[in-house]
Amino acid sequence: MPNLKNRPGNLTQQVVEHLSNLISSGAIEPGEKLPAESEIVREQGVSRTVVREAISKLQAAGIVATRHGIGTFVLENNGKSDFGIEAGSVTTIRDVLAMLELRIGIETEAAALAAIRHQEEHLQAMRRALHSFQDHLGSGKATVNPDFEFHLAIARAAGNDYFSKILHHLGPSVIPRSLFPINERQPHEREYLVRISNEHEDIYDAVARRDPEAARAAIRNHLGNSRERMRRVYQIAE
Repeated sequence: MPNLKNRPGNLTQQVVEHLSNLISSGAIEPGEKLPAESEIVREQGVSRTVVREAISKLQAAGIVATRHGIGTFVLENNGKSDFGIEAGSVTTIRDVLAMLELRIGIETEAAALAAIRHQEEHLQAMRRALHSFQDHLGSGKATVNPDFEFHLAIARAAGNDYFSKILHHLGPSVIPRSLFPINERQPHEREYLVRISNEHEDIYDAVARRDPEAARAAIRNHLGNSRERMRRVYQIAE
């Protein structure tokens, strides 16, 4: 397997995590300016392009804002609780791994309840998402949205609005590929997507036959596999 340590995407995440740690630790407080691009380039041993991509990710997450000609500043938290989960807060590999762990806890129970409580329209929604995902395989079209719609359909089938509200609030950013895109035309990546599709089918089958324990196991396996792949590809230790 090729060494992925120095791939551009990994370098960007390296800088995102470095800056995020400075902010979360209080080394750079709200209202203060981030180090100059040249300083980050020198400290992290990366290009200016990588630094700018990392800052763009922090901007998209609402963590920093750039004032042209002045610099990039850490934003105030506007009184929000540290416990709140915002869709844009998932920006680093470790964030994605943590989100997958959270999803395992939430979605395993949602799938079990969906197996017990689903109506025919829920199965139809799940099947539409499955077909859409499969239609996009190898086409170069993003599979993120149908992937998310499948998981959202399961949450809705659970018959408890809180499951679907949480997932809907987080949005497609809970799908790792939304933040760390893959080349869906590459054979090994297409094989990965086929495996996801097969795992989705296993979840659907368990829900459709009203087997809550099988549904729990199938979705735990699916999300656990996603977490392990992300951890392995980006060389994150447990």
